[in-house]
Amino acid sequence: MKTKDRIVLVSIELFNRDGVVPVTTNHIAKQLGISPGNLYFHFSNKEEIIRQIFKMMCTEIYSLWRTKKGQKMAHPLELIEKTLDVCWRYRFFFRETYYLRHKDAVMGKMWKAHIQKCLKLMELMYKRWLKAGWMTPIKTKDEIYFLVTMILSTASTFMQFYESAEKIASPRHVAEGKRYIARLLVHNTQGEMHEDFQRLILVKSSV
Repeated sequence: MKTKDRIVLVSIELFNRDGVVPVTTNHIAKQLGISPGNLYFHFSNKEEIIRQIFKMMCTEIYSLWRTKKGQKMAHPLELIEKTLDVCWRYRFFFRETYYLRHKDAVMGKMWKAHIQKCLKLMELMYKRWLKAGWMTPIKTKDEIYFLVTMILSTASTFMQFYESAEKIASPRHVAEGKRYIARLLVHNTQGEMHEDFQRLILVKSSV
């Protein structure tokens, strides 16, 4: 594996475990067993590493929500679960969103663009689900926007909520996040899809 890729992977691990603020480029270099100078050959500072990780996360999320012509659509619950799994792998972003956006103006612009893109992809996916007969029609664009915004905000903050309430989030909270989002969507589902959503939200919480 290339040194640049190793730097990114170790940074994700340290940021997730210890938080962004306490972790320095020296910590990252020490964990990798390389000199700080070697790290700076690939990244000028910690902000550049974070931006690179953010781009990776965005690519993973967009690939899930894009459906090419003729491609079979993933089940909505499967898509939600995979998206939350991505959020878990890069959980430090969602835990420290406010700090990261305000510490680095470039990161702030990237985050805003990401949110807008996610909202558009979610609206497009809802239309595909509607066409497939999985969802009920929503009367206005404002209502669609309200629904996708509510879902995105829940997906973006559920781990932060659990950490504030229980000190640390864990993979079991990913499953609970899936149930919460299913509750938000269940009233807009129909047919067998509605039954699938109902079965999930009736599962007893383990959190």
